[in-house]
Order: sequence, then C-alpha cells, then structure tokens
Amino acid sequence: MTWNWPWRREQPKPAPVTRPARMDEPSTILTGDATEDSHSLQILLDTIAAVTANIDLDTVLRDIVDRSLQVTRAERTLLLLGDDPEALEVRVAQDRDGNALGGDLQWSHSLVRRCLEEGAAVKSVVQSDQEALEVGQSVYDLKLRAVMCAPMRARNRTVGVVYVDSRAVRREFSGRDLALFGAISAQLAISVENARLHADSLAKAKLEKDVEIARRIQQHLLPPVPKDVSGLQVALRYVAAEQASGDSYDIVPLSDGRLAVMVGDVTGHGVGAALLNHAVQAALRSYLELVDDLAAIVTRMNERLSQSVETGNFMSMLLLIVDPAKRTLQYVNAGHPGLVLVRAGGVEVLEKTGMVLGVIGEQVYHASGPVALQAGDVLFLHTDGVDEAQSPAREVFGGERLAAVLGKTRDRSADGVLREVERALAAHLDGGHAADDVTMIAVKLA
Repeated sequence: MTWNWPWRREQPKPAPVTRPARMDEPSTILTGDATEDSHSLQILLDTIAAVTANIDLDTVLRDIVDRSLQVTRAERTLLLLGDDPEALEVRVAQDRDGNALGGDLQWSHSLVRRCLEEGAAVKSVVQSDQEALEVGQSVYDLKLRAVMCAPMRARNRTVGVVYVDSRAVRREFSGRDLALFGAISAQLAISVENARLHADSLAKAKLEKDVEIARRIQQHLLPPVPKDVSGLQVALRYVAAEQASGDSYDIVPLSDGRLAVMVGDVTGHGVGAALLNHAVQAALRSYLELVDDLAAIVTRMNERLSQSVETGNFMSMLLLIVDPAKRTLQYVNAGHPGLVLVRAGGVEVLEKTGMVLGVIGEQVYHASGPVALQAGDVLFLHTDGVDEAQSPAREVFGGERLAAVLGKTRDRSADGVLREVERALAAHLDGGHAADDVTMIAVKLA
C-alpha cells in the first residue's frame, strides 16, 4: 500500500562534514542527577506506554512530536518517513507552540544523511556562519544554531527520521538530550511499523479473509527462541487454533545472563489481537531494559491496557525471570494458568499473584519472592488451550492430567518435555483439533 502523504524538501547538496559532539560529553540518558534522571525515565516510560496503547498513527505521532519538543526544548520538529535521505516524506512538521508548519520546508540534509548512514542519533552545534555553511546551506539560510536528528528503526528496518532544530543563540543540545531523543525515536518506530502493518492489512482485507491477514502479520512478528542461553535449555510450541491467535509470548535474554519469559492470552482473535500482542511484546522489551522490577512492569502494563482496550476485553500474563547462575526464579502471574515447576520430588503449580490485565487501571501487582531452583528443574508455562483441550467426549485435558504427564519428564530435555505433552494432548484429542490456541514453553536448568 502506498501512503500518499504531502511532503516538501530542499534540493540535495553535497554531504559536508558536521562538527561532532564533544568527546568529553557522555551521550547517556542517566546523568547522575536524581531529579533529572527521574524526569528522563518518566518521559521515556510514558512514551513506551503511548506506543503500547495506540495503533492510530496520527494520534501517536502528534504525541511524540509534542514529547520531542518538550524533551529538547527545540523550536521545530519534523518527522521524515523513509530510508532514502534524498526521498524522505514530511509526515509531521510542528513548532514549539503546537502550530503545524507547511510550505517549502527545509532541513539539514547532510545531518539527516549522516544519521541514516550511521544508524544513530547525531547532533550539531553551530557557533558561526562559516560553521553553518559547513553543516549545510539550509542551516545557514534558516540561521540555525542547534540541530539534532535520530533514526526510527523497527525490526532492523529504517522507517524514518525525527529531526529537531533551534535558532536560539544559547541553545545547545546536550549528550543527555541526544540519548533521550534517540530512545524516544526507537519507540516511535514501533508505532510507525504497527500503523504500516495495520494499513497493509486493511488494504488486503478487500481481497483476502481477515484471519489470513492476521495470521501473516502474527507470523511476521513472532519472536524467535534464543539459542545457547548459558545454563538453560529453552523450548517452545506455538499452535494457533485459527489462523489468528490471541496467544502471546516472548523470551528475552537479559544483559546480566538472566532470562525473562512471558506468556499471555488476549481475548479475541484477528488483526486487532495480533497487533495488540505485538505492542505488548515491544513494550515489555523496552520496560525490561529500563526497569528491574517485575511488579512495576506488570503494574504499568495493566494501567496502559486498561486505558486502551475496550470494556470486556483483557489479557492474562505470566512474566518470570530465571537466574541460572544463582538458580532462582521470580514471577508475576496476572490471572494466567499457573506456572508448573517440575522438581525431583514432584510437580508443583505456583500460585497466581494478581488478576488479569486491562480491567482495573489502578491495580497494583506484586511479584513472588525468590524461588530456589536446582539443576534439572523444569519450568513449564502454557496457555489455557492446553488445560481446556477437549476429547471427542467433551472431557477437558485438565491440570491433573497435565501434572501427571510432566511428572514423568524431569529426565527429558526441554524439547523432550514438550514432545511428551504434545503426545498426551494428541491422544486426548483422538484425531480432533484443539478449540483454542496452544502455547507451551519449557525452561530447564542445566
């Protein structure tokens, strides 16, 4: 689908050399100032939440433009879509007073080109007319004194650039500005990609069934199972009952060697459920990079979902972190089927810690205390499609049958555990098919 958005740009000029940021100025969101750092993190977390709660491109873009101006205190922001520096489309152009900008818009093509080539946020400080000419004719013509831009990248694909500038003589973008601006642009890219997928699905819906489109979107967005996780074996089974699934999962290795695992179930099916699942996955990964508190992550996720999902819709979620070095587990279970722990002494179903997400906005969630693990222990996560699978006689598979199967698998690999559960489910269905989506994840301590 082609997005026919109006755009204007100046004629391209040879790429000049821009002044690099000072080497003694760290480009990091955290500066050491508690008040400033708290403000920066709140802005970024709110940005992630805005991306999670919306798939309407115009709403999110306006919100992020306002946030970019707030963070940088710039005079002007441009959102440029595309990956070719010579063929970018202006999607939004706004000044700090909220006025839309039109006409023959100009910007520093050289800085934007460098941003796209390096794939990172860049800035330039202009202290004289000569330096302005070195940065670009447009910078000189507009009498700009500070320019900054950051790429928007989603799934290893560049979707555009966020660009801000200012004519104020005393305005100079800091390393903190650059780092925070780059982080915000990364979140904005998720919204642009979601909107693109949504627009594509609407166009294809004229020719194909909605469920087939949703299946393609979902297959495109399913996260892979990480390989070679130190100290752990990880295996996954994911089967959609229809072509579009309400199940969601993610497996995220953390920088310190721990592993975060999430499995969830959104009410409903189709394009909406598929995109909401992707938004939740994207937000979860961003939260895990910023917040080391499972309860706070789930509480914030619930708050945003309760504001965005329709009444009567909700999501169950089980989120856990395994530390293979310390052999400990911590989890939050928001109304999801219980986490099953298979030990040498038997099978234990760990209790829920809260209600489903998206119902009560002010609900506070709590994490379990650390659970000690031993070598050979198996963690089994699943959706209710396993428990509720019905035989031809309409008998459910059930938790007791599942526990009995898992109790015989402790000597198996993570993949072997899932194979045994698959065999038992197939025997129970006796040639039939599960009526609901089935997702299973096994994590075994080496």
